[in-house]
Amino acid sequence: MSTTYFQKPENALKRAEELIGVGQKSAALDVLETVIKPKRHRTWTATLEDILKKFLSLCTEARETKRAKEGLIQYRQIAQNASQGPESILKVVTSFIGDGERAVREAEEKAGLGAEAVASLQDLEADETPETMMLSVLTCDLSDTGRADRDNYVRWLRFLWESYRTCLEVLKNNQKLEELYADTAKKTFAFCVNYKRKVEFRRLKELLKTHLNMSQISQFSAQTESGLRLRLEIRAAQLNAATQLELWQLAFESAEDLHNVLSHPSNRKAQKSKVMMNYYDKLAQVFWVSENYLFHACAMQRIFHLSERQLNREVSKGDMTKEQAQAQLRSLASKVLLGAVSVPPPAIKQQDVDFDPEKDKQIRMAALVGHNNVPQRRSILSDVVAKNMNTSAYPELVDLFNVLEGDFDPLHLGEQMKPMFAFVEKSEELKKYLHPLKKVVLLKLIQQLSQVYVTMRIADFAKLADFMSLHDCEKFIVEAVAKNQAVVRLDHKNGTLNLGDKGLESENCRSQLANFAKGLQFTLDIIQKDLKEQMRSQKVEALKQLAERLEDERKMMSSRRMQIEERKETLEREMHLKAMEEDRKRKQEEEERRTYEEKRKEEDKRRREEAKLQQEREEKELAEKKRLKEQVDALKAEEKKGKGKKDAAVIDALGKSVEELDDDELKNIDKNALIKAKKEQEEKLKREAEERIQAQVIKMDHLERARRENERDLLAKVFEEQKEHDKLRWEVESKQFLENHKKKHEEDLVIKQRMLRMIPDKSVFEEMITKRREAQYERDKAEHWERTRKERERKKREREEREKREAEERARKEAEEAEKRRRMEEEKRIREEERARLDAMAEKQRQREAEIEARREKDTAPAAAPRETGRGVLERPPMDRGSDRWGGGDRAGDRGDRPAGDRWGGGDRGDRGDRPAGDRWGGGDRAGGDRAGGDRPGGDRWRSDRGGDRPMGDRPGGDRPRADDRWGSRGGGGGGGGGGDSWRRSDDRQMDRPAAAPAERPRLNLQPRSAPKDETKSSKTDDDGFTAVSKRR
Repeated sequence: MSTTYFQKPENALKRAEELIGVGQKSAALDVLETVIKPKRHRTWTATLEDILKKFLSLCTEARETKRAKEGLIQYRQIAQNASQGPESILKVVTSFIGDGERAVREAEEKAGLGAEAVASLQDLEADETPETMMLSVLTCDLSDTGRADRDNYVRWLRFLWESYRTCLEVLKNNQKLEELYADTAKKTFAFCVNYKRKVEFRRLKELLKTHLNMSQISQFSAQTESGLRLRLEIRAAQLNAATQLELWQLAFESAEDLHNVLSHPSNRKAQKSKVMMNYYDKLAQVFWVSENYLFHACAMQRIFHLSERQLNREVSKGDMTKEQAQAQLRSLASKVLLGAVSVPPPAIKQQDVDFDPEKDKQIRMAALVGHNNVPQRRSILSDVVAKNMNTSAYPELVDLFNVLEGDFDPLHLGEQMKPMFAFVEKSEELKKYLHPLKKVVLLKLIQQLSQVYVTMRIADFAKLADFMSLHDCEKFIVEAVAKNQAVVRLDHKNGTLNLGDKGLESENCRSQLANFAKGLQFTLDIIQKDLKEQMRSQKVEALKQLAERLEDERKMMSSRRMQIEERKETLEREMHLKAMEEDRKRKQEEEERRTYEEKRKEEDKRRREEAKLQQEREEKELAEKKRLKEQVDALKAEEKKGKGKKDAAVIDALGKSVEELDDDELKNIDKNALIKAKKEQEEKLKREAEERIQAQVIKMDHLERARRENERDLLAKVFEEQKEHDKLRWEVESKQFLENHKKKHEEDLVIKQRMLRMIPDKSVFEEMITKRREAQYERDKAEHWERTRKERERKKREREEREKREAEERARKEAEEAEKRRRMEEEKRIREEERARLDAMAEKQRQREAEIEARREKDTAPAAAPRETGRGVLERPPMDRGSDRWGGGDRAGDRGDRPAGDRWGGGDRGDRGDRPAGDRWGGGDRAGGDRAGGDRPGGDRWRSDRGGDRPMGDRPGGDRPRADDRWGSRGGGGGGGGGGDSWRRSDDRQMDRPAAAPAERPRLNLQPRSAPKDETKSSKTDDDGFTAVSKRR
């Protein structure tokens, strides 16, 4: 079957749904697989997610774990680098696992079985052998249906297990999918616990260990808080599952893995108390099952310390009362006390060996409970006493420590311990400590008796140890002697118990010389008292000298300590620098290697894609040619078959049929030639078909004409026979109808006579119904009119309210508009008054200026007469700076400190406010009133090329009389005119003056007309070189 390629994944999904609709789920699975597996669709889209969900759903229904795994791996490669890829993978995997769990629940409900039904199944991955099948048939009393349901249930469990493993394989070694990996692992642990799958749990542990070791999580995720947290959660869940399944060896290994995570160098943050308490609790269970009571007591001590801190925090927050906290601490303290006391004493005869395999194991276990060295029984008991755990325990156990470790009363030890044994036996939480506690008490009894007695009767010993049976006592004594915990012998022949070893290999023989030396030293101390005094004086002298040298020793020690610290710091600094350099080199090498690898992968990917595209094009071209060739051959075969020739292989121009052509020969065939041959063959077949149809039409025409000619006489005969037959049938049916009608009429008359008696009753019934209906009608009519009236009143009220609101709104708007018009009129009036005031001020200013100009012209008329230039144009005299319009002058009303605003107020220099359209002295337009505008008519006031050569009357501001011109012949500087250079610098104007004129400068007379003249003159020169000369009085 040829593979179908879909250019768009949506088409494949639509096709798969169509196939599912007709029940072809296997074909739908193949269609979806053609989209997922090929490398054509390598860009993640939401449609691809829907396709994979549908694909995994079909795999779940068919229990195709292998195909589901391949699809998930392909989808992970596509989606893991997309922005929404991890979320999509989370949805897909969650949906896949959810479908499997749902199928298991349905199969479980259908079979009516629970997790216990498959507990006897050793291995889900093992194939069922014929022997097991026969055994299940012979031993199981289920019916055929029940057996089928159970087998179906087991198969779905196997599929779910494979699904979990598949998801873990797919999600491994990916930092972005760590959360999903951890959740899947925890779900798998829950599966093993719920269905008691111990073999699968062992495999799961090895699988996770392989994944975490292979991926080297410590390099890329364990450095982060999230990576450590996830590893911690996985290991904690593994430890919990192992303890629940009672796989104690695996629980111990899980505890070691969890401890490695907790002690990781990057894990500087303290873990939560609940996590650590759960860790030590599971560890205590493991040690208790393995009868390692020493480390069980250490773990219980850790739990007590953590619980104490946790309970104190809860009490301080108010989440728990102090009494509740003390009750919990009392229970924990009792467990710690019993656990510490239940630790058996160490062996008496300890042999020193160079290699002890148990020591390494004990060091590992000590590290698990937070100890650097192997703890001793006495250190644990000392810690119990130091933390007051013996007094914090239950009141019945308060004297337990003193009885066993403090007092020496072997004859009453059993009697003192009986109440405690009874209390422990009654308590459910402390009951497990009873047996090891009895063993420790028995061992203590033997050790204390060994210090007092050498031989004791077994009967007397049985009375002292009556808390245990004699058989258990003998069994324990044998075990204690084997562990070198006691030196005792049982002599059943004499019925005695020999305490202590008197043989040649006894402890006394081994330490005979040491004991002899101790005895001699003791005797010497008694005899030579002077020597003792001398030694005491020497000791005092030595202590005195030591006190004198103490400060020097302290300084030397401090100096040496500082040197050591400096050396350590230097060494650490060098090691740190070396590590940083190595890390930098390693990172650089990794970066280069990664860059090279990425480039190589990109190049390989590009080459593969190009080769794939070329191959696809060739395959498509070859398939098209093959299809055309098959069509041509089919047309030729149809032609020969139509001509009645033998069925033989169709031979083309190359002399071969399609079956005889290989791919190379088919590639050499021209596609256009095949298309042309196909068209010609089709046209030829069409012509032949038309010719055959035409011949058939002529043949049918002749046959129809002959048939009609032959049947003409027969049709006439048949018509006559049919007419006679119809006449007879009509007569019979008419007679029958009349008879039936008459009979029916008689019956109806009889029925009418019977019905006439019911007419009065019918009238009464009709009248009753009519009255009732009329009454109901009147009631409905009244209710209708009442509703209509109420509705009209409601609408009337609403209309009145609406009209009232509209009237109020109109009144409000009219009031607002009136207020607005009033404000606008008020503002307009204020503006007109302000404009009138400003016009009056301007008029006064113009009058003052006219007077000043008239006086100035009168004073400067002889010296500043205009002279004629060589061009026939009158040149105006130079202007003194003292008459500068905007500043620099000393006349009254100087404008030098005038603000930057325009003359009329309300704007910048170019805007004169609401001045009328006319210019200063006439009705001419000033082009917006801008004094510095370069495009206003009449020239620019600030232009440097304008001069006094402009005609006198050429002023765009209006035809102002010459007498009103400020300078006579110059083109006016007022109004809107632009001809004069009244604002030019003195040095510019100096160039336009004749040589004889400098001695005569215009003088500005600012004195009032009525004031007498003063001959005193003063001159003032400003910064621009202008000089103003005035007369003072």
